[in-house]
Amino acid sequence: MKGAVFTGLAEFVEKHYSLTDWLEAIDACELPSNGEFLATEIYDDDEFFQIAGALSKQLNTPAPDLYRAFGKYFFETLLSLTIKHVEHIDELFEFIRAVDSIIHTEVQKADPLAYTPTLLYDQPSDDALVVRYMSKRKMCHFAEGLILGAAEHFNQKVELCQNQCMLEGDEHCLIRIQKQ
Repeated sequence: MKGAVFTGLAEFVEKHYSLTDWLEAIDACELPSNGEFLATEIYDDDEFFQIAGALSKQLNTPAPDLYRAFGKYFFETLLSLTIKHVEHIDELFEFIRAVDSIIHTEVQKADPLAYTPTLLYDQPSDDALVVRYMSKRKMCHFAEGLILGAAEHFNQKVELCQNQCMLEGDEHCLIRIQKQ
């Protein structure tokens, strides 16, 4: 996993909780990096999951809620890295569909070793979009947070519903986005 995700998580924890909470979570984990992350480097996914698990326990926050809040917070950071490829998009569903077709493609061009989830889309109505999320990382709640961050960016109120989830044994996650 890219170090930028780790540094983003550290910033999120420091801003919404405290530096002490971040340091205590790092101390509670056995990390090959010793909790020292550079945004441009790649780290084992397990380090992220260890830290997130420690934070969830320490902050008494369910892991899905923590992932979702971090995803929402981190959206603007990720957008800033790819804005030149999507700056012409001004509608939420169009942007979300561009994640796999444009953003993930550009990520792969920049770093052929980067791992991105697979996203497939179905739009049953003008006000609903269903995202099929497939990833070995199973970070669907983080993806939900990114969707919420995108909705906020586009000034669109949405409601999310996930009726299939890889974390519960399903082959993929189905995240329904309903505009309000």
